[in-house]
Amino acid sequence: MKRVTIVAVLLIGGFAWWWMREPRTAVSPHARPVRAESTPSVSRSSDAADELAHDAPVAEAPAEASAPPRDDYARLRASQDYFAFAEQLYPLAKQGDPSAEFYLSSALTYCESLYDWYFIEYTATGAVRHRTLDEALQLTAVRPVFKPDDVRDIQQRCQKLRRSKPPPFGSSRDWLDAAIAAGFPQAQASAALNLSLQGHDRANSEKAQAARSAAREMALEALRTHDPRVMVQMGDVAANLAAGNPEAARISQWAWPLAACLREANCESMADWMHLFCNIDTQCQPFETPVDIIRRQAGNDYDEVERRARELNEKIDAGTLEEGDI
Repeated sequence: MKRVTIVAVLLIGGFAWWWMREPRTAVSPHARPVRAESTPSVSRSSDAADELAHDAPVAEAPAEASAPPRDDYARLRASQDYFAFAEQLYPLAKQGDPSAEFYLSSALTYCESLYDWYFIEYTATGAVRHRTLDEALQLTAVRPVFKPDDVRDIQQRCQKLRRSKPPPFGSSRDWLDAAIAAGFPQAQASAALNLSLQGHDRANSEKAQAARSAAREMALEALRTHDPRVMVQMGDVAANLAAGNPEAARISQWAWPLAACLREANCESMADWMHLFCNIDTQCQPFETPVDIIRRQAGNDYDEVERRARELNEKIDAGTLEEGDI
């Protein structure tokens, strides 16, 4: 059973590829894209207007109700039509909005990978055939990470987007690269994960060492936001970077998501992860929380995992986190 659970962990960690793909090149975490300059404010039309403005009593402008910040992550999770979602974000992404760039990339990648995995079949002649829903549902018997309801969601979200030719919203990879260059934290975390995977080299080549160094630098930059969603991804990053030390990798794998959970009321940042994990792990119970899963997976190491998680949070809050902590 322990072996099955370990395989489940690796599978779920590996599914980072369908949210964010590996960028073509490692981008400096300090790079920023060029933005269009803002339009200067219009001046008053005459000297007379200036005099009137000077003599008139100053009236306080009525307070305007500020609009709530746009939450593209919540919109992505709630959307059942990624064509419509992409249509909303595309103009913002073209204007250089980093959140729009990243979540547009996420929606496109989700459909490019998951829809293709279940619904696209390449015939002997190279032609593309879209499987029916019934055919796709049959694949869940051999591709157990996703259940029938998940496959129905994939079809509903992606069918229109994947049937639109040519692709109407650009390349997922290009939008991810743009978000990384803009310093968007979730994009930087994705880049750090890809770089940590590139650092796996038994010969410990210069290329692998450079990838590991770049992964730590990118991860540290992303973590400056204190965002739990970034911290959750750091478990896989740190485990990959400690691959030569299985015990350290195991502690890191669970300490980072636990640190994220300790910063939230209900560990919302691990909701998607837990859904996929429990599709595979038959030990999951309906009443379990992400912390329960981490406790069960860490086993006798849980006390050390919790100690390390609290230490990481203290360092993040104090601004003393270093690359060696990742």
